Amino acid sequence: MRAPLLVAVLLASSACRPDPGVPDYSSLSSLFGDGGVAEVRPGPFPYVTGARRAAFGVFYEGGASDRLPIDSYFIFSNSYATQPSDDRVEGLQSDQLDFNGTAFWGGGLFWNTPTNLTGWTTLHVSLRSSDPGLATIAVRVLYFGPAPGNAELTVQVKANDYGWVNDGKWHSLSIPLADFSGLDVARVRSPFTIGNDQSGGTARTGESLLVDDVYLD
Repeated sequence: MRAPLLVAVLLASSACRPDPGVPDYSSLSSLFGDGGVAEVRPGPFPYVTGARRAAFGVFYEGGASDRLPIDSYFIFSNSYATQPSDDRVEGLQSDQLDFNGTAFWGGGLFWNTPTNLTGWTTLHVSLRSSDPGLATIAVRVLYFGPAPGNAELTVQVKANDYGWVNDGKWHSLSIPLADFSGLDVARVRSPFTIGNDQSGGTARTGESLLVDDVYLD
């Protein structure tokens, strides 16, 4: 089961929970009436042994060929709080983001040094909300610019262009990394950051978003 996420405001130092490794749900059998773990969900695209899939240790509990644990999970400006939810598409839980009504909201997964994602082609994420402030969402990837400056650069796409609708249903998005125009996949700082698309407003106090099944293939 997912442990509570360790989060921090952007630019504050934080430690992230360690990568969970290969999931083992056998200890949870007592939670289910039949003594099994039938409620574990494989996600819309179940992992197949031998296939390439990269997991980050956050927002995903299933199988993977590669584990790329993150260094930090940052929440920008304390714009939301997180809690686990049993409403999910994959594993046993999703992560619920509860918004604080800030003008800008966002959060993401970060590495302290450039990470090479050459060979990975597609970012996957599943989202669910019915709240009006979540009508538009931006998905961002950050990377380090060239030395000596190594500036942190951001590229983004609109989740709406990949099937996102705030209709209260789960939507599983598959976003080609090539669509993040200008991204240097050999120098990635953040493989997944989510936030408001400022052209479409922002989430209000009390609104929430479920996030699950984040991985690369």
